Amino acid sequence: MIPDPTLEREAAGKQRGVRLPRQPRSLAVVFFGTTEQRVEAVAVAIILLAGLGYWTYTGVKESLEGVRTASLRTVLESKVVALDVWAGTKRAEADRWAADPAVVDAVGRLHAAARAGATREALGASAERERFVKTLAPFFADRENVAVNVVDREGRILATRAGEYAGRRVGASTLADLAPVFKGQGRLISPRPEAERVPQARAHEFARPIVWFAAPVRDADGRVIAALELGTYADTRFAGILGLSGLVDASATADAYAFDDSGLLLTEPRHAAALRQAGVLPAGARGAAFNVKLRDPGRDLTQGEPRPGDLDERPLTAIVERAIRSRSDADPRARHGVLLEPHRNYVGRDVISAWQWLPAYDIGVAVEVDTEEAYAPLRYLTVAVQVLFAMLVLAVGVALASTFSVASMRRETRQLGQYRLEKQIAEGGQATVHRAFHALLRRPTAVKILKRHLATDELIARFEREVQLASSLVHPATVEIFDYGRTRDGTFFYVMEYIDGITLAELLEKDGPQPVPRVAHIVKQVCESLREAHGKGFVHRDIKPGNVMLCERGGVADVVKVLDFGLIKDIYATDTRDITQYATVLGTPLFMAPERIRDPADADARADVYAVGAVAFLLLAGKRVFEAPNDVELKRLILEVDAPRVTRATDRPVPEVLDDLVARCLAKDRADRPQRVDELIAVCAQLLREHPWTQDAAARWWQDYYAGREAAAT
Repeated sequence: MIPDPTLEREAAGKQRGVRLPRQPRSLAVVFFGTTEQRVEAVAVAIILLAGLGYWTYTGVKESLEGVRTASLRTVLESKVVALDVWAGTKRAEADRWAADPAVVDAVGRLHAAARAGATREALGASAERERFVKTLAPFFADRENVAVNVVDREGRILATRAGEYAGRRVGASTLADLAPVFKGQGRLISPRPEAERVPQARAHEFARPIVWFAAPVRDADGRVIAALELGTYADTRFAGILGLSGLVDASATADAYAFDDSGLLLTEPRHAAALRQAGVLPAGARGAAFNVKLRDPGRDLTQGEPRPGDLDERPLTAIVERAIRSRSDADPRARHGVLLEPHRNYVGRDVISAWQWLPAYDIGVAVEVDTEEAYAPLRYLTVAVQVLFAMLVLAVGVALASTFSVASMRRETRQLGQYRLEKQIAEGGQATVHRAFHALLRRPTAVKILKRHLATDELIARFEREVQLASSLVHPATVEIFDYGRTRDGTFFYVMEYIDGITLAELLEKDGPQPVPRVAHIVKQVCESLREAHGKGFVHRDIKPGNVMLCERGGVADVVKVLDFGLIKDIYATDTRDITQYATVLGTPLFMAPERIRDPADADARADVYAVGAVAFLLLAGKRVFEAPNDVELKRLILEVDAPRVTRATDRPVPEVLDDLVARCLAKDRADRPQRVDELIAVCAQLLREHPWTQDAAARWWQDYYAGREAAAT
């Protein structure tokens, strides 16, 4: 028998009076114990290893479930936030159009005609409908924007881009969607098949799904008389937000999609090819959106199995059923969830999923991953730590990326470099202007931002040239440029001084024709600004009432600021191309000299002189030089008909010298106009000596203006 060395050491220690520490018996038993002791030790070891394995397996599984839950929720939440940001922007656009005076006027007339019994044909062929569609032409400049409807409370379409729709009635589901709008609330209306949205109008059924943004149109008394619907293709931005883009998993088994309250698929899923191959998609269908109900087929269609014969009677998938059922639950927490137990999806694959019902849009959103892939690390316990670490890093990375991406989207709308945007104060066809503050200096500024979807090479060149040339002008009557740059996503912007004032267009709308002294005071300052520009070889080319502002500066009232040098031309530069394309589109015909009507690139200082004359005429007479129903007729008048004298256009007294000056500025032949703005400055200076516009008079006007503005704000 082999002696136990541990017992011998303990006995020797007792004999010497020394207490030795006890050694582990298990290892000794394995090597030196009896057979029974060895079996017992191995059994204990097996139990311990089994327990350790079970603990490891359970820990890895719980960790995986936690990671998958966080990943699915993060992706789902990021999509919902992104949808909210996009929908908020689109709803604001719909609100702006619904409040547009031309839109309100046209809708009001169409509403009155419909109530008076106008036929469908009369509504479709009416001039008001055509004027309404023409007013919304800037909306359709974005190719994703495809449709517009005006619907009254009875569900009748008063106006639409397609005249054949006019007078038809929308379906019951669409009328129910519009109910909140008739209560004064704008909303997103999820895509519906056109045949359901407007029954009996299939001749113009859209081949692609459309998402609608609706806003109330109010009459003069503030009553909602109709709903304005703006339609955007749903398979672009809407589908991109709720579909596959931005998924946490880059694998072939991850999927994301949206659905309505009947389980109808609204976006294109990853498994569209399998649905087509199995015969689930109808023959000739362009895609799965609007053509597939999200039912559990009971078999794996991705493995080539055919469509089950009873598919139309089979239940909806588990998460779609839960999402639709949650619509009636009063607790918002019940409207979202994660299902980690394997369940079949719409192609019969076992998946784990996250879902959420969005009551604001009346749609559901789901994100799912194949179970086989989701729990693959459990089959590889030898690399469990590495796999778990990688997945944690991936999940955390994606979570942070999603969070930062959404935060960046929100921040991008509030912060540009050192400038914090406060609110939008103006919008044109190509850019928006926002009031902002410098982060350190805290001074108010105006930030002009080029619309990203319109950022062509030509428009970017125009935008850059505007800031480069305008920044070299320092006259007090010229708007001052502070800064220029691009955002991380390539959006162009520049920063200029913020002017709290009123444009001449707004002044005319508010007060009508202006007194002669004030007109001379304004024209003199405009010409002084142009004198510096002309001296540098620049021609503004877009002088008009909307590009001239009045303000108070340094205690001085009625200070002029000339804005928007976007069409500025450097007549001395021979190595840069002139942007005639945009000169044609953006120049205002009413204030364009005849030579510019013939050739937009043909402009010198005398073209600006003509524009100043047209502005002065409008300020003095309160009416335009030429009145025409459209731009074509207006251009013909400018080219062929002599401009009337101011004294014939108004009963107000106008000094002969000023009447003669305006007439010469509006001469057809530029050789007959004042050749330099210095002559206009001199005449205005002489008029102001004879008919002064005093600071007291100007200050009184501004006091009344501010008082009226404050009263309107309250």
